[in-house]
Amino acid sequence: MENLEFTGERLTTSVSSIHGVIEHLHRYAIAQKITKNKVVLDIASGEGYGSFLLSKEATKVYGVDIDEKSINHAKVKYASSINVEFNLGSTDAIPLEDGSVDVVVSFETIEHHDKHDLMMKEISRVLKKDGVLLISSPEKSIYSDRDPNNPYHIKEINLVEFRDLLNKNFKNVKLFNQRFVIGSLIHLIDQDSESKFNLFDGDYSHIKNELVDDDFYNKPYFNLALCSNEDNNEHREVGVSFFNGVRVVKQEISTLKERFEKRYNTILNTESFKLGNSIIKKINLVRKFWKK
Repeated sequence: MENLEFTGERLTTSVSSIHGVIEHLHRYAIAQKITKNKVVLDIASGEGYGSFLLSKEATKVYGVDIDEKSINHAKVKYASSINVEFNLGSTDAIPLEDGSVDVVVSFETIEHHDKHDLMMKEISRVLKKDGVLLISSPEKSIYSDRDPNNPYHIKEINLVEFRDLLNKNFKNVKLFNQRFVIGSLIHLIDQDSESKFNLFDGDYSHIKNELVDDDFYNKPYFNLALCSNEDNNEHREVGVSFFNGVRVVKQEISTLKERFEKRYNTILNTESFKLGNSIIKKINLVRKFWKK
């Protein structure tokens, strides 16, 4: 079937942008680690590819989105996956029973509305007592450098606001940064934790034990958090991880090459190009004659 139209609001499988695809797939890779044999809610499931990926290991996945077109598309595209169910709903009115899911996954959702407290209450309502929330949000202080004036972002928040919101609703909150590094790197913000991961940068004169921001690369564009109200093994499952972006990079290069060749061939066949080329050939012929 045809891909869902990309409007800029939701990632679809028709998009091959290096950083966007790699970062989203990395977050779902993390989610797969904590959703095996679990009942899962993927809130703001969009096109549905994430819910589908989670369904490969989960017992049951509910994909919920506020956009009816996206939900109808997902129902058709992923109809063969018997343990995925797509339903129309919003973050402040989730169409599920109290205490019905083990894990809630929410990626790039919270910035699309301003009902943050209601969203947290609804997530807490549908989670089981020992349930886990895995949530991400763009970092307000720098995200505009990468995606200025995004019309779909209603209320972005920074790391402090993100942490405070989660701490109001969950006893245990583990925070991560996600950085684009020709791939995607997720690491704990608390570098003194037991799963310490060394980040190095430098040159012949000096080496630093940190990752230095570039104009675009290495910046912590996204904050990620794993939250619960009880101690869970899942907290130890998610430490530091890297998603290899080579496959996506090659695909984007291939796509750009095809577009360039198609455009180039189109130009070659235009009447204006043929006329201009004919004139140039005649000029070169005259120049060659006069040189003799």
